[in-house]
Amino acid sequence: MSTKRSLEIDEDIPFQKREWFYQRIGIGLLFVFVLAALLGFTGMGGPMSRAEAGEPGSSLRIEYERVVRRGSLSTVTLHLQARPGGVRFWVGALYFDDVRIESVAPAPDLVSVENGRHVYVLRSGSADVTVVVRVEHQTVGRLHGEMGIVGGPSVRFNQLALF
Repeated sequence: MSTKRSLEIDEDIPFQKREWFYQRIGIGLLFVFVLAALLGFTGMGGPMSRAEAGEPGSSLRIEYERVVRRGSLSTVTLHLQARPGGVRFWVGALYFDDVRIESVAPAPDLVSVENGRHVYVLRSGSADVTVVVRVEHQTVGRLHGEMGIVGGPSVRFNQLALF
């Protein structure tokens, strides 16, 4: 004689279906977060984080990072076409409310403040000059920057600083 044994476990099928539903949502959110991080939307670099402002072939073009992190360093690269000898470019003072300039390479010969902007003077033996500006982001939110050549074109750009 065999007796049928069974486990005495309470089943709650509606609860189990809700749990599976929320697990799928969590897995989906994790997938979206990892994809955003890989593309560069978390301020850690990536193909979608890099941006350019200015027209290709113009006398001023800027490469920068769209999404940055507060307290981290990022690079703004200026591609300038000017007369050989002296290059004068400026950074709008409004940008200095949100960032601190860590370094400018090549090192400027002179830095001055004129008309609400910081003017940098470099000596150059060539008409094409690339300047790398390293900035530390001080605030969270949307950052508005403007850079230009003294007596020439200027370019505006926006960055988003995260936590």
